[in-house]
Amino acid sequence: MYKFLPTGKNIRRMQTQPTSAEWLLKDPRTRKWMQQCAGCQRWGSRHDAPSDFFGRAHLEKYFEALKVDERGICEQCRTVLS
Repeated sequence: MYKFLPTGKNIRRMQTQPTSAEWLLKDPRTRKWMQQCAGCQRWGSRHDAPSDFFGRAHLEKYFEALKVDERGICEQCRTVLS
């Protein structure tokens, strides 16, 4: 978590900086606009997510839109299950 500068001083990485998909899953500001398929456990962004919220660009970078039905099953799993 700490990075050491050549001068011997250490700085701490900002907690608001998205660095990976795991970061987006842990941050409640972006987590509420994500959903998971109950069948394949794949994560994706909700189709009704607003266009202007914190982390939207990063969410689109790491996850695609995922539509699930009322049971929480995505389209790919529905075709396999039927």
